[in-house]
Amino acid sequence: MAVNEQIEALCKELQMPTIAKSYHELSNRAAKESWKYGEYLYEVLSSEANGRAQRSRATLTKMAGFPTIKTLDQFDFDFTVGVNRRQIEELSTMEFVKRNENIILLGQSGVGKTHLAIALAYQAVQKRIKARFVTAADLIMQMGQAKKEKRYDSFIKQTIMAPS
Repeated sequence: MAVNEQIEALCKELQMPTIAKSYHELSNRAAKESWKYGEYLYEVLSSEANGRAQRSRATLTKMAGFPTIKTLDQFDFDFTVGVNRRQIEELSTMEFVKRNENIILLGQSGVGKTHLAIALAYQAVQKRIKARFVTAADLIMQMGQAKKEKRYDSFIKQTIMAPS
């Protein structure tokens, strides 16, 4: 068995798909640029770590159930009256998550609450923090359905009280 095949088999066994895709290109680059062994190893492992982070963010984004992707960069703070930009920027650090705090966005229809909620949840996902987007109306409907099906307690534990 050739070395390339052995490397690919080991990558599959160790569940390192990014290394399997990138090691050959990186080894050619390392040879051309006369990298030390440690530099090559660092680049290979970095590519795997970056690949895992990217796959994790993609999975978390899918699981979050966003109706659309919104970001804070897309939010027009000049248009919306009453939104404290500094406060939103503070929330975007996700420190409130680490402190196990909740946030509530209140305001009239059309002022950007949903945009901000999605953007903050998307920001959390980018930092590899689990998030789930659900409207209040959908949550109430799901709770009602769970109650009818006599699984309300498990629904509450799973949906609302589940640790991130």
